[in-house]
Amino acid sequence: MILRHFLLYASEDQGITEVHKNLSFQSRCITSLYESCFSKFYTTDIKQINVFCVKEFPKSNLIVEGGFCDIEIFYDVSEFLKLDDEEKKEVILDKLKQGINKVVELNNWDTTPFDDAYSCVREAGYNTNYVWKKPKSSPNRNYKAEVFIEHGLYSCDIYLKVKDKNGQEMAKKLVASEMPDELVIGRHLGELKWLSNNEVALFNYSKTNYNSLQLNEHQ
Repeated sequence: MILRHFLLYASEDQGITEVHKNLSFQSRCITSLYESCFSKFYTTDIKQINVFCVKEFPKSNLIVEGGFCDIEIFYDVSEFLKLDDEEKKEVILDKLKQGINKVVELNNWDTTPFDDAYSCVREAGYNTNYVWKKPKSSPNRNYKAEVFIEHGLYSCDIYLKVKDKNGQEMAKKLVASEMPDELVIGRHLGELKWLSNNEVALFNYSKTNYNSLQLNEHQ
């Protein structure tokens, strides 16, 4: 089994759909970045680690079922909600690491890939923006289109961008702004396709609809 996913939760999150009051929503931008930094790691029975923040009496043992490993740490999330955005990102990473360290220790795993992923997030400056898949060239090869995702604490914004051969941005369009949750984001991400030399489209996951960006014919 390959360990690929890491999530951070709080007991207070249950039933709360407001992103500004929910740790699991706000933490996803950092846990996703950690995943992208994490190298392939084989385990016997764990594919995902869920770190739960609890106000009191965290359990010291692991619960592993169906490939999911749950671990509890002590942290009062009400303190998290008072922090500014940069402090929140730092705390998310530190609490994630605290939980992961317990799992690593109890399983007697090599700490190197986990420490490397932690350092990678910090070295990236907690920058959670990224290009989805590979950019695509226009039929005449004059332009390249990309889907740029700004994955923040409170929202995830999806943009269509077109650049010229020199990498200069020629056009940009906001396709969608959603909650920072991949299940919501994913429905907008199907296929990036040029419709002509001057128009590119992002089809949704089901390929039933699309958003397009058209260049000025004189560009």
